[in-house]
Amino acid sequence: LAARRVEKLENEAESSAHAFEEIASKWALAKETTIPQDLWRLLDQQQQQCALLLEEKNKLIGDLQQELKNKDEQYVQAITKQSDDIHLLLERMEEQIRIMLKTYRHNLRQIEKAFELERRELLDNNRKKWEEAIQAHNAQELEYLRARMRKVEEFEKQLNQLRAQDEEEYNSMKIQLENDVQNLEKQLQQMKAVYQLNQEKLEYNLQVLKKRDEENTIIRSQQKRKLNRLHSLLQNLRTKLAKQEKQFREENQGLAADCEPVSLLHRHFAVSDAEKFTEVWLMNEEEAKGLMRKALDADRVIHPQQLGLPWEEPRHWFLNNVGPLGHCKAKRLATELAAEVLTAGSGEGEENTAKVEDRITPLPNISKMTAKRILELVSDESGFLMESKLLRPLHALGRHERTLTKLDSIFA
Repeated sequence: LAARRVEKLENEAESSAHAFEEIASKWALAKETTIPQDLWRLLDQQQQQCALLLEEKNKLIGDLQQELKNKDEQYVQAITKQSDDIHLLLERMEEQIRIMLKTYRHNLRQIEKAFELERRELLDNNRKKWEEAIQAHNAQELEYLRARMRKVEEFEKQLNQLRAQDEEEYNSMKIQLENDVQNLEKQLQQMKAVYQLNQEKLEYNLQVLKKRDEENTIIRSQQKRKLNRLHSLLQNLRTKLAKQEKQFREENQGLAADCEPVSLLHRHFAVSDAEKFTEVWLMNEEEAKGLMRKALDADRVIHPQQLGLPWEEPRHWFLNNVGPLGHCKAKRLATELAAEVLTAGSGEGEENTAKVEDRITPLPNISKMTAKRILELVSDESGFLMESKLLRPLHALGRHERTLTKLDSIFA
C-alpha cells in the first residue's frame, strides 16, 4: 500500500512537472505575441491549464485525506482489539497465578510440617544433652565447693597461727619501742643541756666578736687616716721624682753634646794610628820577607850539599801577604769583647748576663768578674797612653762609658 501511494505521488509529480513546463514554455510565446486577441486567447488557455493542474492537485489531496481518515479508523479499531486482547491475557494470567499460589501454599505447608518435625527432634536431642551437661556441671560445682571448704578450713588454721605469732611479735616490739622511747627521752634531756651550754657559749662569743668589731672599726679608721697621709706623701715624692728626672734628662743631653766632639777626635786619632800601624807593618813585613828568603836560599843549598837530600820549597802563605793580618777585625772583636765583659760583670740583671755569656768565648781558668777587674785596671793604669786633652772630657761620663772609651782608645 505504501509503495502504491509512493508510486502514485511520483507519477502525479511527473505529470505536474510536464504540465508546469508546458505552461512555462507558453509564457515566452505570450511575450512575442502582439495581437491582443491572440494574447487573450493564450492567457485563457494558460488559465485553463493552471486550473486543470490545481484540480488534479486538489483531487490528490482529497484522496490522501480520505486515505488518512481510513487509516485513522483502522488504527482505532486495532487499538480497541488490542485492548480486548490485553484484558483477556490479564484474566488468564491472574487465573494461572491463583493456581500457582495454591500449589506453592500446599508445598509450603508440607515443608513447614517437615521442618517442624525436624525441629522437635533437634530440640529433644539438645534437651537431653543439656540435661546431661547440667548434671556434670553440678557434680563439678559440688566437688569444687567441697575443695573450697577444705581450703577455707586450712586457711583459718593458718590465720589463727599467724594471729598468735603476730601477737607475740607485737608484744615484744611494743616492749622494745617503750625502751627506745625512754632512751630517746634521756638523750633529749642531754641534748637540751648541751643546747643550753652551746647557747651560752655562743652568746659569750657574740659579745667577744662585737668588742673585736669595735676595735677593728677603730683600727680601720686609723689605717684610713694613715693611708691618706701616705697617699699625700706618695704624691709629693712623685712630683719630686718628675722634677729630678727632668733635671737629669737635661744634664744628660748636655753631657751627650759635650761628648760628641770627643768621639770625633777619638775617631780621627784612631784613623791616624791605623795608618801609622799599617806603614810600620809594611816596612817590617818587607824586612821579614827578605830575611825569610835568605833563610830559604841557605836551606836550599844545605840540603843537597850537606845533607844529600832533595830540597822542596815550603809553601809559606805569608810571603804573598801584604798588609796587617786581620787587624781591623781583631781590634773590633777586642773592643766588643771588653764591652760585653764589663756589661756581664756590672750586675745589670740575670737576663743580660745570660745573653752576654752566650756571645763571649769562654776564657780558660778566668772568670767573668776577674776579666772585668783586669779590664778596669788596664783602663785605670793606662791613662798615660792617652793625651791629656782626651782625658778631661771623660770625667763627665759614667764609670762604665769612661772605661769603654779608654779601652777603645788603647786597643786602637
